[in-house]
Amino acid sequence: MTSFHVLISRNIISSPLLDALLADGATRVVLLVPVEKQLFFLSEFLRPGLIIHPVAFASTRFEAALRYLALAATDTHSLAIKRKTELGGRGALLVRLIGNRRWAQALIRQVSRWLAPREPFGAIVRAYRPDAVFATDVQQDADARLIEAARDAGVPTIGMVRSWDNLTAKGLVRTIPDTLVVNNELVAEEAARYHGIPRGALQVIGIPHYDRYGGAPPHARADFAARLGLRPDERFVLYAPTGDRYLGQNDLDGFVIRLLADALPAGWRIVVRLPPSDSMRIAADLPPAALVHRPGRQLGTGKGFKHNELTLEDDEVLRDSLAFAEVVVGGPSTILIDAAVYDTPAIAIAFDPTPNRPYYESIRRYYDYDHFASLRAAGGIRFAESPEELRKWIGRYCSDPELDRAGRARIVTQEAWRLDGGASARLAKILGARSRLAVMNKNE
Repeated sequence: MTSFHVLISRNIISSPLLDALLADGATRVVLLVPVEKQLFFLSEFLRPGLIIHPVAFASTRFEAALRYLALAATDTHSLAIKRKTELGGRGALLVRLIGNRRWAQALIRQVSRWLAPREPFGAIVRAYRPDAVFATDVQQDADARLIEAARDAGVPTIGMVRSWDNLTAKGLVRTIPDTLVVNNELVAEEAARYHGIPRGALQVIGIPHYDRYGGAPPHARADFAARLGLRPDERFVLYAPTGDRYLGQNDLDGFVIRLLADALPAGWRIVVRLPPSDSMRIAADLPPAALVHRPGRQLGTGKGFKHNELTLEDDEVLRDSLAFAEVVVGGPSTILIDAAVYDTPAIAIAFDPTPNRPYYESIRRYYDYDHFASLRAAGGIRFAESPEELRKWIGRYCSDPELDRAGRARIVTQEAWRLDGGASARLAKILGARSRLAVMNKNE
């Protein structure tokens, strides 16, 4: 099992999955992690039956070339926008030739199969001789290497799509595992439509880390308030900033915080939950109502907040925040879905601090990405397209928190598939079935 992205530790490793896999006392799980994060995973997750194996890994130029081809081989509206912005036009001509062409996708996969590196994962597979391999982020280079190394050794492979936007914004899945696990039917349809993955290879399970979400929050309100520095009776809005990485000139987040301070009833607070793996320009003159919270544990130096990892406590604070907030306000983030799980009203910031900002420099473009179409259609989130609309919806939700409740329920159904606490168990069942089949084949 892999954990090479900051969100995997929350989305998969912190879920009930490990407990489900290790419950029989006979199963052994090997967790592959970046070498610089080994101590974090040892302190946070070590338990009987779990082996934490550090891996030193760096992508090669050849893999960078494969990623370039993978982006051009997937023609989506999300990637069309990215080519005009962060990709700087790269691949715009090539996509006309190979975008969504099955012959091109097959060729890229075959080249990857023939020539992509395997190590150090080939040696790891040979050393542990696993019954199955689980790649938690199939579009990540390390996970792709592991899948190919396992395939070389005849080991069954299970992969997972890390996030709701990956299949339309991250390029071709260039290494297809035997079974691809996805969160919901929307992502399953994208896997078949844009990546040509056979429906028979797809398994829908829900969202494992949501097995701990919904229902009662982890802590009493007084305990949560003390942890963040609030009074137990203080009402608050949770603000999730867009962050500096998504906006070349991030004058938005501070502007929104000041707007919220003006719009909220007297005595209310704004809990500003900074992005776990991004920076945010914080002005020295933030209003007194703002309380800034930085989640995550910084590991190492020189890589900024992308070197963070989220702890179990960080996720508990988030769950408490979502449950106790009056309203969640955020940029184009999954926190809008998280809010729906707790039936908390949510507002998406879809305007810029200065009028008439060019579209491709504006936050507006992110809400035109493919994965936001279903969220808009559900009707459970209000998209504030001006400061006036933000004030209006803050006021409406503060006076009527049940507004848009049916839409929030639709979001939970379409994005989480089943919010029944069983996604981790379903994933463990798939992994266990593949492992048992491999053992049977070995014994024949």
